[in-house]
Amino acid sequence: MALCSVLCLVVICMCCTAIHCQDTSDNVQGVQYRCSARDGRDGRDGRDGTKGERGSDGVQGEKGDRGEQGITGAPFVPNVKQCAWDDISDRRNNAIIKDCTFNKTSTQSALRVLWHGNFRAKSESYSCTRWYFTFDGQECSNPLPIDTVLYTHTNVNFHFGSSVEGLCYGLSAGRVDVEFRVGSCRSYPVSTDLYTGWASVSRIIIEEIP
Repeated sequence: MALCSVLCLVVICMCCTAIHCQDTSDNVQGVQYRCSARDGRDGRDGRDGTKGERGSDGVQGEKGDRGEQGITGAPFVPNVKQCAWDDISDRRNNAIIKDCTFNKTSTQSALRVLWHGNFRAKSESYSCTRWYFTFDGQECSNPLPIDTVLYTHTNVNFHFGSSVEGLCYGLSAGRVDVEFRVGSCRSYPVSTDLYTGWASVSRIIIEEIP
């Protein structure tokens, strides 16, 4: 059989080497081709597969050890001061009625101030009297002045209790002179017959608010 030559014809090769062969039984000669091929290039990466289903939750871990105890903070100590006077009976109409010195510990804090006492203003003509706070001689500007006014046009001798209260921000730390004053309103003359703190206790309370 011419098996050697048939096999050589059907093989498709990139590089072949001819080898002579002979079938001794039939005395048939042929050519056998030995072929060799090079490795091809790597193919492109395939697309990502679809996202798998979410797995089940794992077993809950054991409870951890208790942490160390934290450092105990310093106790809160309120910074409050009261100045009080009995029967000051001040009849001035443009003056510092009373003042109270306070030690402010922080620039970031606010001061809450309170005046409590009684007022009176008599006038035959239209008049307006203003009672207000100042801090080291200046009215509060953050956010606004702290005051009250009494507009009157009567000679009735009426004394009434009142409170003036507010918060002031932006004051520096250290000594602050808090003054309670009396004076005229913005557009009217002040009464010429006044009383502040008649026959009773008047007080200024100052509190530092963190």
